[in-house]
Amino acid sequence: MPFALRMHRTGYVKSYADAVTMYNRATPWRGEDPVGERPLPNKRTRDIGVRMDNEDVVFRYHHTDVIRWRKDGSYTINTGGYDTMSTCEFASHFMPQRHWLTKNTAHLNIDDWTYAVVGHEVTVSGTGTVSGYGLGAFEEKRVNRANAKRLLADIGYPEYRDWYNVMYPMVKDNLPHVWQRKSYSAHDIVTMLSDKDSWHALMTSGTSEISALRNVMYDYLGHEYRIWDFTHHDRVEGRDVPRSYTTTTA
Repeated sequence: MPFALRMHRTGYVKSYADAVTMYNRATPWRGEDPVGERPLPNKRTRDIGVRMDNEDVVFRYHHTDVIRWRKDGSYTINTGGYDTMSTCEFASHFMPQRHWLTKNTAHLNIDDWTYAVVGHEVTVSGTGTVSGYGLGAFEEKRVNRANAKRLLADIGYPEYRDWYNVMYPMVKDNLPHVWQRKSYSAHDIVTMLSDKDSWHALMTSGTSEISALRNVMYDYLGHEYRIWDFTHHDRVEGRDVPRSYTTTTA
């Protein structure tokens, strides 16, 4: 099972008024402070609870106050640093309609937009504005083709690629499994590319695929050749963030 949290029969909270209503519906623990924390409706467990903190309504999961609703209609998400599916499930249960915490707490989806979450805490205003030290951004990473071409030319990759495209189809069906082939470091690969007598060993190594070899070179020398271009995005339209996007501090 991916996680053990079960929120069925608890009801949903979509607004501050809903949060207050849920607190009022919750039955206090017998023999304890009637205005203290209460178990969620139909959930007689100490792992989760709801309480009033002055006028705020706070929903706790284990040791973390995950959702805090305020009277002005804003709410705060606090993951406590737990990047889990169960934290997402718990938080999303008490967030407005079309608001979700996803991707193991890394993404906050609001309507048709996705925000990056890189810290423990973010706040969403009553009008949907996101703020807080936990709010990050997305960086779109793209290859600078001109600089990448210069990198590959300097290490002799084009000549090796042309030779490889002729030779590899003749040997690929007889190669051992990848885990049985010899591996070379990125430094060794650069040296082998400049030595035609080493090309066959390189072609039959653990980095036999030409695209994998190119990516190794990008990772090894990309910073030196400045082959990466980055575009900053405060948010991304839609719920499917491209794989080329990474999260960073805002």
